[in-house]
Amino acid sequence: MIETTESSAHALVDLRAHAAPETAVAIVRTLVRFGRPVLTFAYDHGIRVVPLRRHERYAEASAALSRLGVDVDAWPAPPAGLFVVEERRVYLRSRSPMTVAHEFGHALDCALGAGVYRSGIDPHVRAAFAASRNFVTPYAATGLDEYFAECVRSYVGVNDPASFWPRATRERLRRLDPAMYAYIEALFAGGFAAGAA
Repeated sequence: MIETTESSAHALVDLRAHAAPETAVAIVRTLVRFGRPVLTFAYDHGIRVVPLRRHERYAEASAALSRLGVDVDAWPAPPAGLFVVEERRVYLRSRSPMTVAHEFGHALDCALGAGVYRSGIDPHVRAAFAASRNFVTPYAATGLDEYFAECVRSYVGVNDPASFWPRATRERLRRLDPAMYAYIEALFAGGFAAGAA
């Protein structure tokens, strides 16, 4: 049994061979914001967080991306992090709080959906997204999965100091999107377990 919030966060981080233990520090600092029940839920559903080593490519770290021939490093703007559903792994090039929290939001979405993004099939999330006219961040407006991840990030109030986006906060989410705020609040209140498929 995992005893503390910090040890729960550490248990999620897969440092792999040749990764320095201090690599986990920034990631853990962000993950603890989610609380022990949520971290335990993620761990129990096979979610792991894998920081890339310096100059490591995503396809080198992810067997699924390699097998599928998906070269996200060749994209015009390679992502700072990404979640691979098939593996239930968050891969992080950046350790920025926003990246960690956003990608972990995708991981929770997948764990809730038992291997698929719950946001894509849940009628409550779909209705909230369709009805929303003011999104908590511009990126939240780009799709159901991004909407869910950004709303979760807002709920835990994780931001980067240099970000040009509006600060994502619980209060901003409550004010702009009361339906999604209530949905996310219920998930956190139950440690996400009550919402799992």
